[in-house]
Amino acid sequence: MAQYNQTEKEVISSNISTYEPLNKDADSKGVVDMAKYKQPDEKVSSETSAFEQVMSQMNIADRHAFDMQYDKFWAEASDESELLSVLICEIDFFKAYNDNYGHQASAFMLLVIGLALKNTCEEFGCFLARYRGDEFAILIKGGDVKKTRDIAETLRQAVEKSRTEHNFSDVSDIVTLSIGISSIFPTSMKILMNAAGSALTSAKVSGYNQVCGHVEPEDKNSALIPVSDTRLATQIEEQLDTEKDDFERLMSEMNIFDRRDFNGYFVKTWQEASRGSELLSMVMCEIDFFQAFMDNYEKETSYDVLLIVACTLKSKCEEFDCFVARLEGAKFAILIKGGNATKGLKVAESIRVALEELNVEHAHSPVKNALTMSMGLSNIFPSEMNSMKMLMAKVDSALSDAKASGHDQISVN
Repeated sequence: MAQYNQTEKEVISSNISTYEPLNKDADSKGVVDMAKYKQPDEKVSSETSAFEQVMSQMNIADRHAFDMQYDKFWAEASDESELLSVLICEIDFFKAYNDNYGHQASAFMLLVIGLALKNTCEEFGCFLARYRGDEFAILIKGGDVKKTRDIAETLRQAVEKSRTEHNFSDVSDIVTLSIGISSIFPTSMKILMNAAGSALTSAKVSGYNQVCGHVEPEDKNSALIPVSDTRLATQIEEQLDTEKDDFERLMSEMNIFDRRDFNGYFVKTWQEASRGSELLSMVMCEIDFFQAFMDNYEKETSYDVLLIVACTLKSKCEEFDCFVARLEGAKFAILIKGGNATKGLKVAESIRVALEELNVEHAHSPVKNALTMSMGLSNIFPSEMNSMKMLMAKVDSALSDAKASGHDQISVN
């Protein structure tokens, strides 16, 4: 696993204590010069503990904390009949930035942008989290559609005002941000998240560096007017969403749990295991090279295979009386309460063998010509000394080790 060395930690920690010192790295135009941070020979992963620690010190939540806060805000907004808004923000042309400036500069740039967003979110009382990669997610409870749009525009401008150099962007010579908004009076969590993602797609399809939105308030006349024409994005999304909707419907009909089900069950099981002084085991598993499978086989075939794998996992977990949910893509999580440390290993090995027996062709996998799965396993006794986040981190690390060691295996942390 990639790690920050001492020099990299010093570069990050010396530049994020306050917002003002960032301007010391600016040229005469006020643009932050990232060239000095370019070290292509030293790969720095934005997922390393040092990077996450700095994000945490800046009070920027992670994906897990976002999901928990989302559930809380959803319940409150539903009880109080308030508007709930999600903003999904993505740095424009981040891959080009990463490819040309290097991983260390990209990590530093994410901290610069994160700080700019944090300052604005604190001003308006919003909840900010780093959602994944170069995406940030923001929750706004209450207010109205106009206020939400004004906050989004202020966030976009805040990133521009950071004047962070990006000579490889197609829209500007500085780092810019595209933002998707969805506002709703709570009825369905999935609808809100999907709509925010669709709005982000609209922002990018329409030229980047802008805000696009979608709203379904009680008063339809107060709907947020998108900043740009979203017809093209809508046509693309409708074509892609048809197959995805059918897939999600089938997953639901087969009682395959999703991330939100997992979050609720995780909290409940953690509390039960803590009260009963029981061991809690988690297995994180992911189909190896599933993106390559989707790229080379028909989408319908890919969804069918994913459904088959999900049902296989569900069947095996029922045998061992444990809980399984699909988190995202081809990644699943399994929770096992009670027993000893070997129970989780038995569950993982049973799943590995079951998948092997399916013998699903995967001609584009570097591992073998059949579908395989990498798995990470970790155990913990829930207590005041431990945390749910600690278990998640351990099992994520174990899964990374399994993949780094050649895939198609079980790693224990």
